[in-house]
Amino acid sequence: MDIRQIRLFCRIVDRRSFSLAAEDLHITQPAASQQVQALERELKATLLDRSSRKIVPTDAGQVLYRYAREILALHERACTEILDLGELVVGRVVMGASTGPGEHVLPGLLTRFRGLYPGVRVSLHVDDTQQVIERVVAREFELGAIGAPTHRPDLTVEPLVRDEVVLVCSPAHPWAQRDGVTLAELVAEPQIIQQQGAGIRAVVEDHLRAAGVRPEQLNIAAEMGLMESAKQAAIAGGGVTFVSRWAVGPELEHGTLVVVPIRDFEIRRDFHTVRSRTRVLSRAAEALLAFFREQYGA
Repeated sequence: MDIRQIRLFCRIVDRRSFSLAAEDLHITQPAASQQVQALERELKATLLDRSSRKIVPTDAGQVLYRYAREILALHERACTEILDLGELVVGRVVMGASTGPGEHVLPGLLTRFRGLYPGVRVSLHVDDTQQVIERVVAREFELGAIGAPTHRPDLTVEPLVRDEVVLVCSPAHPWAQRDGVTLAELVAEPQIIQQQGAGIRAVVEDHLRAAGVRPEQLNIAAEMGLMESAKQAAIAGGGVTFVSRWAVGPELEHGTLVVVPIRDFEIRRDFHTVRSRTRVLSRAAEALLAFFREQYGA
């Protein structure tokens, strides 16, 4: 067996799908099937139960998965330590981010970081918060940036930048001329929410519960994907929606969206970086984390 087969096998188990694992690793599904079949021939055992829609490991597959995770961690550690023997900070950092930090915060920060460390290339992938967390745990991403807090014991979490979550509407909405609304009015008003797994949705729901409002009480007009689609729906007059203030600077400046204050209710949060507690970071990733810490304190 080689390291590519091991990595593919673990990804199939994590994703419970040949096609999704093949897509993640940029190979074809037939190639993924062939690699697993080669593993099974070598080990003389069936490793994956393919009888249902979701792929699950057999007893032999569970044994291999346990050891394969250790093998991948050791391989990663050896490569990192060898690369870090050089004096210059060079290399590639694969990073995942939810839409708030990924689309509105990190582009500027990473551009400044690149000016300090031209030998480091950061590859940024944007997904919802939950997927970013899962892919950091699965070691697809060396670092992650998310908008909703997480308390998973297998992750190390640090603040990245400060943010405020605000309620916005189109300038044609009746609330655009109001100096504030109540929580009771918010509950009754048609609202656009983001999909399950989105950081904004989790943060808003937590704050509403703390204020005595159950999320199921809300008048949901539409459930959009992530922040950009919810924002565009609000601009089109589909209802009010919660967004990161980082995400609506141009819209507020040009008057295509208006912030609606909610009396005695505000949502302030930090975006956070996340990384695996058991992963040895490359020198490039350590430099990027150090840069983030300096920017947060500035």
